[in-house]
Amino acid sequence: MSSSSDKLSADDVLNTLEKRNRYILTCILVCGFAWAPLAFTGLCPSFVVKSPENSSFIGVADEFNLTGEATWLADSTTTFYMVGNMIGGMFIPPLADKYGRLPVFVVTVLLMASSGILSAFSNSILMFCIMRLIHGIFYTASGLAGWVLGYENTPLRLRFFTSVYYGLMWVVGACLLALLAYILPDWRYLMFCISFPNVFVAILIYMTVPESLHYLVSSQQTEKIEAWLEKIRGPKGDITAMDIVEIQDPKGSSFKSLCREMWKHKMFIVYIFVMTYLWIVDTFIYFGLAFYSKNLAGNIYLNFVLMSLVEAPAYVFSPIFMNKYGRKVLISGTHIIAGLSFLGIVLSSEEWHIHFWLLGKFAISCSFMSIYMFASEIFPTDGRNKCIGFCETLSRFGGMLSPYLSHMTAVHALAPAITLSLIAVSGGLLTLVLPETLNTKLPSTIAETASRRQLIDRSDSNSN
Repeated sequence: MSSSSDKLSADDVLNTLEKRNRYILTCILVCGFAWAPLAFTGLCPSFVVKSPENSSFIGVADEFNLTGEATWLADSTTTFYMVGNMIGGMFIPPLADKYGRLPVFVVTVLLMASSGILSAFSNSILMFCIMRLIHGIFYTASGLAGWVLGYENTPLRLRFFTSVYYGLMWVVGACLLALLAYILPDWRYLMFCISFPNVFVAILIYMTVPESLHYLVSSQQTEKIEAWLEKIRGPKGDITAMDIVEIQDPKGSSFKSLCREMWKHKMFIVYIFVMTYLWIVDTFIYFGLAFYSKNLAGNIYLNFVLMSLVEAPAYVFSPIFMNKYGRKVLISGTHIIAGLSFLGIVLSSEEWHIHFWLLGKFAISCSFMSIYMFASEIFPTDGRNKCIGFCETLSRFGGMLSPYLSHMTAVHALAPAITLSLIAVSGGLLTLVLPETLNTKLPSTIAETASRRQLIDRSDSNSN
């Protein structure tokens, strides 16, 4: 057993692993792969709810004759889905803190698949709304658990790869969704085909992905830590469970203790408020643009693919800029760029609108993916799922409003662009309040986050 001065954190253990450790790479690849079918679920309202003009697609509104004054019922299906997101983000992340990231990830993916498949057999708009509500509950929970599980098992030098890979898998899923909608122009067939693959994803996760080392250490599961070390490092590894320590809050990580700690470190409350606002803004803009793409001139499927493909360079370049200039600069800057691009729509002629829409989607995609990494590095281990789940939960207010972005044209043709511009710029300015987390270890307690402690040797990170 090592002396207390030789104790290692979970991050220290991960950083000692070989860069090409196959178990860690498998964990990252499988968890990230799950984001492709997640994109199916999150973006399917672009096609499923209402068929675009000049399209042969049969949407929910067409089948249930939701026209005229009943049109709002079609959009309400997305509202039900976003309410489900809120419920899932509120109640399921604490289960991941209590029972582990892996079991919650597997179970929620399976339940998301089941509810999606059942929604394809809805015989009324009410049944479809209820199934979309259930679908939404497990969508948020599975995406969150998958991100936290993959990121907590990622060594510092692979965080860039992890962030890029997750983003690219989302883009792949979005593009495949447009292809499937083109091939299967009926909402029932589409819902079934985008939900069923999650059954195989859940099985793959269960068979190949290890539990988060951060979670095992935080919950002091010595036997499972030893099993993790033997599987990942091999039986000849020179590190044992007794060599690893996670700084613990002596009062525990219950909701009450977290509230007490937040009240003690009031700056942390500010961080949660700002991060929540950013999540609401990004959710509203991102999904608003996705759903609005079918209103743009041109081929609806091609427009959707272009709106999706523009995210790919965002996910590649944003981690590069984050690692060079910091998280705050990138997230603040991309919000302001998005705001200016939407303002460009107001000031330019119509032929330039599509270019500004794409620039805005690129910028907000940079931010949307980056805030997952930023939040994971701001919120501590003993409440990471709870805090990110809280942000995700409230962000669905933005998601609930996003389908109605196109309705703002009834006020003025440029009302959507003006609204997006104002909220994007406000988000960029508020980001400046948050602490920089570049080259820091993942914090274990609220006190570490609030003190903005620099937890990693910069020279070590530069050597990689």
